[in-house]
Amino acid sequence: MTTPEQYIENNRSRFLDELFTLLRQPSISTRNEGVQECAELLSGMMKQVGIETRIMETARHPVVYGEILKEGAPTVLVYGHYDVQPPEPFEAWHSPPFEPTIRDGRIYCRGSSDNKSQLFSYVKAVEAFRETVGEVPVSIKFLYEGEEEIGSPNLAPFIKEHGNLLKADLAFFSDSHIHESGRPLLILGLKGMVYVDLKVQCAADDTHSMRATAIPNPAWRLVWALSTLKDKDSRILIPGFYDDVRELTDLEKQAVAEIPCDEEELRRYFGVKEFLPGRSSKAFYFNLVSEPTCNIAGFNAGFTGEGSKTVLPARAAAKMDIRLVPDQKPEDILDKLRRHLNARGFNDIEVISHHFLEPSRTPIDHPAVAIIKDSLRDVYGLEPIVFPNIGGSGPNYVFTKILGVPCFVVPHAGHDQANHAPNESMILEGYYRGIQTAVKTFEKLAAQP
Repeated sequence: MTTPEQYIENNRSRFLDELFTLLRQPSISTRNEGVQECAELLSGMMKQVGIETRIMETARHPVVYGEILKEGAPTVLVYGHYDVQPPEPFEAWHSPPFEPTIRDGRIYCRGSSDNKSQLFSYVKAVEAFRETVGEVPVSIKFLYEGEEEIGSPNLAPFIKEHGNLLKADLAFFSDSHIHESGRPLLILGLKGMVYVDLKVQCAADDTHSMRATAIPNPAWRLVWALSTLKDKDSRILIPGFYDDVRELTDLEKQAVAEIPCDEEELRRYFGVKEFLPGRSSKAFYFNLVSEPTCNIAGFNAGFTGEGSKTVLPARAAAKMDIRLVPDQKPEDILDKLRRHLNARGFNDIEVISHHFLEPSRTPIDHPAVAIIKDSLRDVYGLEPIVFPNIGGSGPNYVFTKILGVPCFVVPHAGHDQANHAPNESMILEGYYRGIQTAVKTFEKLAAQP
C-alpha cells in the first residue's frame, strides 16, 4: 500500500502546480487587493481534499476556517495567513512578483515563503493521508487569516468569539525560516510589540532657517526626547521598563547555548563591526531571545530630498517599535513611555499607538517538543534547533493566552528568504519538507498514549 510519504513523492509536480495557482492570486491586505478572491480560492482548494471549509467574516478581511475531525484523537489547530505584503518596488524584482518562478532550487514569488507555501503544506498533508490510509490520524482545525501583514487586528476578537469552535490540544503553524546552517527549527515563542508614532509640532508652517534663533525646531525637540530612551550601552531608560521581564529558565538557557552561531560570519553578513550589548551578554542569539528592544524605525522632518534647502520645519515625526518578552504587557509599556516623556518635559510630543502584540512562550519541557523534534529529525536528517522564542513578533499569544493551548512554530523557508522585500523566495524542497513534517508529526501525536 502506498504510504503518505510515497504519495507526496509521486505527486510533487501536481502539488507544485497547485501551489503556483495559489501564489498567482494577489492578496495584499493593507490595500485590500485580491484578499476576498484569495480566501475563496484557498477555501475551494481545501474542500477539494476533503476538509470541511467555510469563509468567516471579520471586521475587515475574512478567516478561512476548515476542519477534519477524528473522534478520540488529539486536536491540532493549524494557523497560517494567506495575506501578503505589497510587492513594490517592482523594478527590484528579477521576475514578476505574482508569477512564481523557479531559479536555483527556489520558488520566487510574493507570498512564497510568507506564508502561502508553508500554510498550503498542511492542506497537502491532509490529502496524502486521505488518499493512502483513508483518514487523518488526528483532528485538525484550520485557521487561515487574511490580516497578519497588518498586525492581525481582528484575530484576537475572532478567537474570543469562536473559542468553542477552536478548542484544541495544541496550535501548530509554519512561518519564518530555518537556521542559516540549514538545520530545522522549532520555535516556542514570539516577542510582543508596541508600535507607535511620536509627533511634535512647534510652528504653524515651515519657515526660513535664519529664524532658528527664535523659532523652536521640532526635529531637535524629537531628537532630545528620543535620546532619553536609551543610553550609550543600549540599556533602555524608561523607568520600570524591565520590571516584568521573565528571565530564561535553565533549560531555555541551555537551548540557546546550543544554537550554532558564527558571530564573525554574522557580523560580515550584516555589515557591522560588533553587536550591541544586552543587560548581561553580547552573545547574538542570547540577546535575540531574551532582550526586549526600543527601536527607532524611521524619522521625518523638514527637507530630505537631494540638494539643499535652508528650512526650519514646523513638524517632526518618528516611528518606533518596542519588542517585548514575557511577561511584559503592551499597555503597561505604552503607559510607561508616555509617563517618561512627560516627566522629562516632553508632554507636547504626541504618542500614537498603532497596534499591540503580546509576547508568548511555550514551556520548553512540553511533551510535544520531543515529538516535533523527532519528526524534523526524520525529515531533514539533521538535529533540530530549539528556540525558546525568536526576535520577531506575531499573534502566538492568541493561542497561548486566549485559547490556553501551547503553540509550536515549525518553519521551512530559507534564512535568506527576503520576505517583505523584493525577490521573496521559498526553498523548493522546503515546501515538500513541510508536507512531510506535518505527516510525521500528526502520526507521532496520534500514537501517543
